[in-house]
Amino acid sequence: MKLKRLTIALFSAMLLVSCGGSKKIVTTYPPAPAWVKDRPVSSGYYIGVGSARKTADINQTQQNAKQNALADMASDISVNISTNSLLSTFENSSNFSEDFSKTIKAQAEQDLEGYETVGNYEDQNNYWIYFRLSKADYQRIKEERRSKAVTIALDLFDKGVNAEKIGDVRLAFISFIKALEPLKPYFADPLQVQYQGKDIYLGNEISKEISGLLSSIRIEASNRQIKVKQGQPLAIGSLEFKVSYKNGQPLNGLTLSGTYTEKPLRTSKILTDNNGLASFTIDAIRSNKNTETLNATLNLENIANEATTDFIIRKLFVRFRAPEASISINIIKPLFYITSTESNLDAKLNPAPISEGLKRKILEGGYSTSDKEMEADYRISIIASTKSKGEVGNYKQTILNATISVKDKSGMEVYTKQLDNIMGAHFDYQQAGMEAYKEAVKKFENTISREIIEVVVKGKSNY
Repeated sequence: MKLKRLTIALFSAMLLVSCGGSKKIVTTYPPAPAWVKDRPVSSGYYIGVGSARKTADINQTQQNAKQNALADMASDISVNISTNSLLSTFENSSNFSEDFSKTIKAQAEQDLEGYETVGNYEDQNNYWIYFRLSKADYQRIKEERRSKAVTIALDLFDKGVNAEKIGDVRLAFISFIKALEPLKPYFADPLQVQYQGKDIYLGNEISKEISGLLSSIRIEASNRQIKVKQGQPLAIGSLEFKVSYKNGQPLNGLTLSGTYTEKPLRTSKILTDNNGLASFTIDAIRSNKNTETLNATLNLENIANEATTDFIIRKLFVRFRAPEASISINIIKPLFYITSTESNLDAKLNPAPISEGLKRKILEGGYSTSDKEMEADYRISIIASTKSKGEVGNYKQTILNATISVKDKSGMEVYTKQLDNIMGAHFDYQQAGMEAYKEAVKKFENTISREIIEVVVKGKSNY
């Protein structure tokens, strides 16, 4: 009996322990400090408060909160654009200012150092951290960094000035662009320094030198105006440009970008040779307009890409005005000469229906015909005839066969077509033949005239 009671007691004790072990441990947190609810404000410190949602990885949670606090602190640092700063030159450009503002914010986060942790706090779901940075310390560190950046930039600026004096334009560009790199965090500052015994604002001075260097480069077209027949290739060298320095020195190794108003160029970027020459090519002029223009501009993007990998510096450089030149291409439409032999049941037709219909469509297309073969750019030859095919009931039937050939001035055939068995029917054979001609004229007006124009203008040869 005693053993039974002991067993029951032990079982009850185990049950109580088991039930007690299933109780959930609840963590209690102290009340949140005031800085969690109300962001502090200080005249002597930059403040940064950041929070992050808790995850299983507590280290990552704390890192996220830290980054948010630093971003908050960076946003507390205002940027004032000096009227003597480089940025003031581009302030009217909203796109550049927006990109630069983002860069300043990112740079400020990277440059923050010497800050101290004032406190941290966590509750069940979130983690907070509070940083502060002495404004005096921040300004001191910034001045030290700016001084080092100005020293580096001034040396590169001097190299650019000396390269410009001896006519080494490429080295001058690269030196000036590289001089901007260390100054990027300080584009909004005046950056006043001494150079060759004078006080200068370094950022602005670099900008002036770049503008002056670009204005000293001349791009001249070998032919400012050229005339070309529509559909014809241009003579080699007719779209040539020369790039030279202000003293007449040819500039080699610079890239020209070409834009053609009719369509994109197959090769739009050409490097100047040792004589400063760059020549563009257009296989043939296809435009229906009277005038098209080829424009050549110094490619600033290539220069920037060679000098720096910094996106903001590249974007700033390509905003400068680049030298350019253009060639006006006056387009002359080709002249056609039409010769025709057309007969109906062996009777010669005058006027010739097919010839007249084709001529009418050519004129409607804005082209001209000539009565003098020697003046024409293309000779169109038409041979057409009809013959009887018999009768069906009361109707007389005829068929028309025609050949058309188009040759250029050299005698080369550029287009040919054969029309066979075009039917015509009427109560009279002569009228049946003319009905066949009516059908042939429709084909010439609706299809063949278009094909001839296309082969002349676009160079198509297979129909």
